[in-house]
Amino acid sequence: MFAGAAPAVLANNADKFAQNDPIGWMMAVISMSVVFSALVILFLCFKYIYPLFAMLGLKLKKSAHRKKQYEQITDRRAQMQRNMKVVEKSSGMEIDDEELAAAIGVAIFLHEDGMHDQESNILTLTPSNSAWTGAGNNQKRSPIRRF
Repeated sequence: MFAGAAPAVLANNADKFAQNDPIGWMMAVISMSVVFSALVILFLCFKYIYPLFAMLGLKLKKSAHRKKQYEQITDRRAQMQRNMKVVEKSSGMEIDDEELAAAIGVAIFLHEDGMHDQESNILTLTPSNSAWTGAGNNQKRSPIRRF
């Protein structure tokens, strides 16, 4: 492609450019506009396009996590239902879900009611001596100078 006539063509193009722009202002403006337009495009990409991709990635990650949680919850519910059937078969009587919920609620209420004793609603604070309360006592005393 760049056999014998190529240097002559390039020299001819350079001569034409030198005739049209003898000082070089046009070349400087073109090169600076190319560089600044590339910088503006990069800025816009980092400012607006990257956060969109980051947000999409986060949404995909959250949806995968939610799907995993949903599967775990459905597995737990199925296991609880299997356990309820085992309890019903072993006890010989049927347990209704509402009765079970009421029994659990009463047990939790009785447990929490017995946890707390009667309090007087009076807060007593006693002063204590520590390094923070007596900071003036912890400082090194300066010697007495006598002249």
